[in-house]
Amino acid sequence: MNKTLKIFLGLLSFSLIGFAQAEVDLVRNGKPQADIVIAEAPPRAAKLAAIELQEYIFKISGAKLPVVIAPGKDIPAHIYVGKSAYTDKLKITDEGLKYGAFRMVSGGDYLVLIGHDKDYVPPEFAPRNSKDVERWDERTGDKWVNPVTGWQGRYSSAAGINDYDERGSLNAVYEFLRNLSVRWYMSGDLGEVVPEKKTIAIAPLDKTVRPDFPYRDLGNYSPAFWYGTRDAILYRLRIGLDPSPACVSDDWPHGLINVHGRKETKEAHPEYYALYDGKRAIGVSGAGYPCLSSTGLFQSAVNYARAVFDIYPDKPTVGMMPQDAYISLCQCELCKGKDTPGRGWDGVMSDYVWDFVNRVAIEVYKTHPDRKIVNASYGSYVLPPDKVDKFSPNVMVVVPMARDPATREKLLKIRKEFAEKVAPGNMISGGHYLHSRTNIVTAGMPVYFPHLIAEDLHALKGLSQGEFIELSQGYGESIGDMHAPIFNHLNVYVTARYYWDADQDIDALLGEYYEKFYGPAAKEMKVFIEYSEANWPLMKAKPEPIDKAFELLEKARRVAGDTVYGKRIDLMIDFVQPMKYLREKLAKGRKGVPQAFAAERKSTEIKMDGSLDEPFWKDVPAYELKDLVTGKPPVSKTTFQVVWGDDRSIIFGIRCEDADMKGLKITTTRNEDANIFNGDVVELQIETPAHAYYQIVLNAAGALIDLDRKTGIDSNWSSEAKLAAYSGDTFWSVEIRIPASDWQEGGLDPLKKINGKKPEAGAPWYFNVNRTRQRGKEVECSAFSPTGEMNFHVPLKFGELIVK
Repeated sequence: MNKTLKIFLGLLSFSLIGFAQAEVDLVRNGKPQADIVIAEAPPRAAKLAAIELQEYIFKISGAKLPVVIAPGKDIPAHIYVGKSAYTDKLKITDEGLKYGAFRMVSGGDYLVLIGHDKDYVPPEFAPRNSKDVERWDERTGDKWVNPVTGWQGRYSSAAGINDYDERGSLNAVYEFLRNLSVRWYMSGDLGEVVPEKKTIAIAPLDKTVRPDFPYRDLGNYSPAFWYGTRDAILYRLRIGLDPSPACVSDDWPHGLINVHGRKETKEAHPEYYALYDGKRAIGVSGAGYPCLSSTGLFQSAVNYARAVFDIYPDKPTVGMMPQDAYISLCQCELCKGKDTPGRGWDGVMSDYVWDFVNRVAIEVYKTHPDRKIVNASYGSYVLPPDKVDKFSPNVMVVVPMARDPATREKLLKIRKEFAEKVAPGNMISGGHYLHSRTNIVTAGMPVYFPHLIAEDLHALKGLSQGEFIELSQGYGESIGDMHAPIFNHLNVYVTARYYWDADQDIDALLGEYYEKFYGPAAKEMKVFIEYSEANWPLMKAKPEPIDKAFELLEKARRVAGDTVYGKRIDLMIDFVQPMKYLREKLAKGRKGVPQAFAAERKSTEIKMDGSLDEPFWKDVPAYELKDLVTGKPPVSKTTFQVVWGDDRSIIFGIRCEDADMKGLKITTTRNEDANIFNGDVVELQIETPAHAYYQIVLNAAGALIDLDRKTGIDSNWSSEAKLAAYSGDTFWSVEIRIPASDWQEGGLDPLKKINGKKPEAGAPWYFNVNRTRQRGKEVECSAFSPTGEMNFHVPLKFGELIVK
C-alpha cells in the first residue's frame, strides 16, 4: 500500500470516528435545538416524563423545549420519550425492559429515552362499592377479603400518576438528567441540585439499565400516592422507587387476614380462630387470631389463593402472613405441643406458622406452580422452622433487614438459614428503618447507617427480589410529605441508588453527596454524619455523644453561611432539637425515682411456697405499687418485699390483692408461653450496672417467661429463677428467687442468671415491679415507679434498689 493511500485511509478513519462521536446539541447558548416527542396518546408515565424533562432542561439552561406529538421539520434534533411510531421507525423498542428498566440511545439527530410504560387499570372486582363486594363474593363463592383493595390509594392527582403505572421511560429521563449532574437528595426545591449549563449536548449513547432489585417499595407510612404532596411523590419517582406489582403483590403483609377477616367468616366458622383461656380469639386485633391447626381454615386458605390467582392471572403472589402480634399458641387440643418454646422468643411459633404456610403452598403449587405464597420472618416466627428442611418451590420468604449493628450478625445468620430452605430468588427483605418512628428516646436522633445499607444490599444482590421499607411519618409531621425529610432522605437516597446498582462505591456516592448538598460545609457535615453513624446508639444512653453531635452540627452551620447550604443545615438543626430533652434526662439521671431497700437473709431460710406469712419476710420493708400513669393508689393493692440472699440471689415476695379471685385470669400454666401476657401478671424489670435490662413475667399459676431486653426481645436467656405461687380468698402471692453472678464468680454465662454484683449504694440496681390486672375490657396497670405512660418499659423511670 502506497504512502498516499495510507494517509487517505487514516484521514477517512479519523473522520468516521469523529462522525460517530459527534455530539448532538439539545440546547445551544440558552436556545432550544430540540423538541420532545411523545406518542399521540401516551401513558401517564411517558407524559410525566416529557414534562419533567422539559422542566429540568429549562432549569438547567433557560431553554424551554416544546413537547410535541410529531418531530418539528425545522428543529435540528429530537428527543423521543417513550414508545411512539417514531421509535418504532428507528427500531428502538421497549422489549425486555421489565421492572422499570430502560434504554438511552442517540443517533445523528435524535435521543431516545424509552422503557416499558403502561397505565395501571384496576382489575375486575376491585371494590369501589358494596356491589363490587357482592360480585366478588359471587365469583369466589366464599366470604374472603379482596386482596386488591389498596389500588385506590396508589393514584396521585397531584402528580398525575399511579404508583402501579409501569414507568420505564420516566426512569430513563431521570437517569439522563442525572448524567447532566441533576441530583434529588430530598423532596422539594431545597432538596435538589441543578447545575447551570447554557449548552446541553449529548455524546453518542447506547445504554440499557436494569435495576439490581425489581421490587423497590418505600411501603407503609411514607406518603401514600392519594394524599402525598406533589414534591413527595415526585421525589419517590425521581430516585427510582417502584412497588413493581408484577414482581410482588402488595397484599403480602398479614395477608392471611384476607382469609378469615370478614364478619361473615367469624360468625360461620369460630373454629378458624385460636382458643385462648377457653374463648375463641375472633375479635382480637380486629381480624382475630387464627388456629393454624384448623382443617377448615387450611382448606379455605388454599381455596382463597387459587381463586385469587384464577381471577387475577397477572398477580404474582398471595400473602399468608398471620395477624400482627401473633405471639402465642392456640390452646386447643389440635395445637397442643406445636410451639417450640425452647427456641426462644424469635422461634417459639416458627414451626407452627411456617408449617402452615408451607402446607398451603404445596397444595397451591399443584394448580399454580408459577405463583408464590409469601410469609415474613417476623415476631415469634423470625427463625426458620426446624421441621421443614426445604420449602415448597413456591414459598417466598420476607427476611429481616440487617442494618442495625446491634442485631446484624443474628439477622445475617437467620437470612442464611432461610436461603438454604427456599428456592433461588424466592426472597425479599423488609422492615422498619431505624427510628423512623420517633418517641421520647429517639426523637430527633440522627440515626444514619449508609454504610450498612450499602453492605447489606450488596450482599443481597442475586438473592433477593427487593425490599419493603416501612418509613413512618412520626409525630407532628405533615402526612403529605416524607417523615423528617432532612434526616431520612440520606438513608432513603442511598437505599434507592443501591437498588439500581448494588456494586457501586458507597464512599464515592457519599463524597458526591456531601459536596453537592452541603457545599462549603461538606467536610463538616461529613464529620457530623460519620460521627452520628458510629455513635447514635450511645446517644440513647449518654449525654456526651449528644453534646458532640450538636457541636459538630453547629460548626457546619457556621461554615455554610447565609446560603442554600446553610438553610439545609438549619433544617437538620431543627430536627435534632428534641434530643435536648433526652440529654437533660440523661444528665439528670434517675434523680427523683423511688428507692427500695433489700434486707439480707440466708437463702436456706425461705420455704418457697408462695406464701409470705413466714418468719423469712418479717421486718423486711414492704412497698406499694401505684397507678402506672397517674401515680395514684390503684383499685387493687399490690405490695412487694425484696431480700438479698447469702447465695447471691435476689428474692422478691409479691402480694396482689384481688376482690374477684374467681375472675382471676390465668392464661397459661407453662413456662416460656407468650399466652401469659393475655392474663393477670406481675412483671419485674431489672437493670444492673453490667446489664440493661432483664424482664421476668409471672402469674398466679407459677408460670413465667424471662427475657433479655438488651438488644430487643431475647428469650434464649434464662433467669434460672425458682418460683412458687399461692392463692388465698382475696389475694394471690408469689415468691421468686433469681440467682445473680458476675465475672468474679468465674464462668459467667450471658444466657443464664442476672449479671450483676450485690446492689450497693455506690453501684445500685435499677428496677421496677409492675402488675397487670384484667377483667374483660377493663385493664388496671400499676408500678412501683410509675412511668407516666401506658408502658412498663421506660428504663429512666426504674426505681433504685440497694441492699441495706
